[in-house]
Amino acid sequence: MTETAPTAGRRPHIVLIVADDLGYGDLSCTGSSLVRTPRIDSLARDGALFSNMYAPAPTCTPSRAGLMTGRYAQRVGLPRVIFPEEPLGLSGEETTVAEMLAHAGYRCGIFGKWHLGARADHHPRRHGFDRFVGLPYSNDMHPLRLWVDDQELPEPVDQTMLTRRYTDEAIDFIDAAGDQPFFVYLPHTMPHIPLHVEESFRGTSDAGTYGDTVECIDHHVGRLLDHLEQRGLAEDTVVIFTSDNGPWFEGGTGGLRGRKIDTYEGGIKMPFVARWPGVIEEGRRVEGLGCFIDLLPTFAALAGTTPPADIDGIDISALLTGGTAGQDRSLFFLSNWSLNAVRRGRWKLHLDRFPTKDRRELPQLFDLERDPQECYNLRSLFPDEFDALLERATAFAEEIAAQRPQAEARAGMAPEQIYDPATFGTDAPPRESA
Repeated sequence: MTETAPTAGRRPHIVLIVADDLGYGDLSCTGSSLVRTPRIDSLARDGALFSNMYAPAPTCTPSRAGLMTGRYAQRVGLPRVIFPEEPLGLSGEETTVAEMLAHAGYRCGIFGKWHLGARADHHPRRHGFDRFVGLPYSNDMHPLRLWVDDQELPEPVDQTMLTRRYTDEAIDFIDAAGDQPFFVYLPHTMPHIPLHVEESFRGTSDAGTYGDTVECIDHHVGRLLDHLEQRGLAEDTVVIFTSDNGPWFEGGTGGLRGRKIDTYEGGIKMPFVARWPGVIEEGRRVEGLGCFIDLLPTFAALAGTTPPADIDGIDISALLTGGTAGQDRSLFFLSNWSLNAVRRGRWKLHLDRFPTKDRRELPQLFDLERDPQECYNLRSLFPDEFDALLERATAFAEEIAAQRPQAEARAGMAPEQIYDPATFGTDAPPRESA
C-alpha cells in the first residue's frame, strides 16, 4: 500500500462505536422521546449527523463483514448469521480495516462482539487486531465466554457489566498506545437480546429495559469522550457512533418500515454520527448516501494509505468536510444470497422479501425523498427509473451468483452443507443435506 495525503492534512486516531440491533429512532438526536442519549447527541451537535447511512445487510454477520472488508458480504462468503459450531468465518485472504490501518502504523484493538467466525483462524488477532476483549458472537449463542486476546476465560459472562468492561478496556488501550495512532473498534453487545444492564441503570429509562441498556451505552460513550478530552486527544480523534442493523423485537425505527432481517429502511438505515473537531463542521446534517462498506476506504484516506483494489465501498471522507461523494452510485441490499433491493439517489427498487415467501406486488419502486416509509409503489408512474434500477440490479445479481461457489469455499462452507431459509433469523445453524 502506498501513502497518500490524509484529509485536511491530519492523521487522526479513529474510534468506531457500533451498537447491536439499535434502531434509527433510538437516539434523542434521531427523534426518540423515551430514550435519553445526551453524550451520543453531543457527537451530532459537535459534528455531523448522517441521514442516509446504511448497513450493507439487515443482520449481524453480513453487516460486520461489509464493515470490516469494504466488500459486500456475499463476496466474502458470509451472507447470513453464522453460529458457534459452524466452520464458516472470515478468510485470511480478506484484508480488514484493522490490517490496512496496522500497515499504516496504527495500533488496533477490538472491544466487544466480533461475529465473523469462532474458529482459531477467524480470531480478530488473526485479522490485524493487536488486542481483543469481547465475545466471538451474539449473546444469545452458546457457549458464551469472554475472550481476552487468545484466551477464553472459564467463568460465566456477567453480561450486566459488558458495556463497562468494553469501555474500560478501550480506555486502557488508548493509554497504552503512547504516541502511536490508534484504531479502537468498540462493537457493543447491547441492546441485542437477551437484554442485560448494570444495576445502577436499571429502571432509569422511560423505554423499559431496552431503554436502560441504550442509556447505559450512552453513559459509557461519555466516559470515553471525557477520557479523550482529559488526555488532550479529542482534537485529533475521529469518533463515530452507529449500529449494525435495525432493531429486533424492541427498539424504534423512527417510523421507517421494517425491522431487523428486513431490507426495508427500518432494517438497514442506521443512526450515524461523527465528530472530528476542527475538520467536521459542528451541527452538520449530511444527506449524502453512504454505507458501512465505505468505512474502510474512508479510513484509508484519513490515515494516508491506499485501500485494497477489490472493494465495493468508496471514500466518503468528503462528506465529513462538507463536500459530495458518490452521488450517482448504487447500493445493493441482500438477504443471504437474495438481492432484495437497490437504491440510487432518491429511488429504491424492491425485488424480493427474502426470507419471507410472499412476493405479491413485487417489484416495488419507492421515492425515498417523498415517501421514506416506503408506502407507495410508483413503478407505473416512473417506468424509466424502474427500468434503470432493474438493469443495474440484474447485472449485480448475476455477478454475485457467478462468484458464489468461490466465495463460499473461501469462507469455509463445505459443498455438502445447505442453508434452509426457514431457519433464517433464528438460532438454528445450517442443516446437513441428507
